[in-house]
Amino acid sequence: MDFISSNIWLVLAVIVSGGYLILPKLILGEGGKKSIAPQDLVQLINRQHATVIDLREEKEFEGGSIVGSKNIPLGVLQEGTQALKKFEKRPIALICASGAKSRTAQKLLSKEGYEDLYVLSGGITAWVQASLPTSPSGK
Repeated sequence: MDFISSNIWLVLAVIVSGGYLILPKLILGEGGKKSIAPQDLVQLINRQHATVIDLREEKEFEGGSIVGSKNIPLGVLQEGTQALKKFEKRPIALICASGAKSRTAQKLLSKEGYEDLYVLSGGITAWVQASLPTSPSGK
């Protein structure tokens, strides 16, 4: 107790800097971004009618995807976000194979003014590992 009272400024600095490190993760998920687990994505789709955008290439997408997802490869999205305009009023969940492309797309869409964006943690790999359903071509 004597240490705390003698070094109150040091203790406060440690608490404040720790808060700045931890708070973004608590509020927004990994690294200050909205990450979502596969089970939570199911709820987001069912309750808020989220649009699922699969950023993988068409061949990967055809191999198995989340039912109802739209295939817009990252390269196409980087050329312009017009394809998403009709979905901007709803939450948008971004998925790829593992999550890396989704983070890139999330940054791009955030700069374009999209706000309600989610990244599926672990991508389609995590979805399959959670034994959630997939279908060919998002049908």
